[in-house]
Amino acid sequence: MIKNYLVTGDTHGQVLERLSHIGYPPDETALIILGDMGLNFYLNKTDRKNKKNVKNTGFRIYAVRGNHEERPERLNMNSLWDTYIKGGVYYEPEFPNIRYLMDGEEYEINGHPTLVIGGAYSVDKWYRLGDRPENTNNWTGWFKDEQLTKKEMDEISARVDGKHYDFVLTHTCPISWEPKDLFLSGLDQSKVDKSMELWLEDIKSKVDWKVWLFAHYHDNRLIRPGAEMYFHDIESLDTIWERWQDPENLTRWLDKDPNYYMGR
Repeated sequence: MIKNYLVTGDTHGQVLERLSHIGYPPDETALIILGDMGLNFYLNKTDRKNKKNVKNTGFRIYAVRGNHEERPERLNMNSLWDTYIKGGVYYEPEFPNIRYLMDGEEYEINGHPTLVIGGAYSVDKWYRLGDRPENTNNWTGWFKDEQLTKKEMDEISARVDGKHYDFVLTHTCPISWEPKDLFLSGLDQSKVDKSMELWLEDIKSKVDWKVWLFAHYHDNRLIRPGAEMYFHDIESLDTIWERWQDPENLTRWLDKDPNYYMGR
């Protein structure tokens, strides 16, 4: 029985380190990683070793898909209906406690209707590709379908339009929330594909949402009332939910985005 649902940001393969900070019983605790978990990054023995280590902890892991990892459906994983979160997930029979959330899938997590959308653009794409072609089948640390396709976006948009969600969990964020102060210096932003962020901006207005959580930008901060960015921080879904019942009286201080304001 899962009693504790926790949320954190990118782990980049260092899942054990993040789990070491959790004081709840493993068999009663699930950690939701908001993308770039990094256990399908090398696609070799290193990934397998890391998965074994995570399995041995006994914690349940739910992973939003990031950009620095292969899509689980490309790895011929099994799928099932997860009764704890009432939605479809991918998993490997050898590592049953590691569950991969599906892009555009609706869940009920700890009683909260929740929408999950993974994917983002890798700003270090050209560094990772080197002199390899974009359609290479060799491992480069970059995955050609890291972002959602237009077809996937259109299908998700049609499915969720007008619906209510207590939580929206994504890897990147709507473009109006981009933390420009965290952009890599020297990177020409005109060369960065913003299609995911632009589309999420549209999703932000299409659905009725209460709390939106994302990662990707490697910091922990409040973006807007109800919108939070995660990296190393680990917080209970219940605590996050309670915080935003009265945004003007926050019970816990978090770093605020430089452009934080009370509107959305």
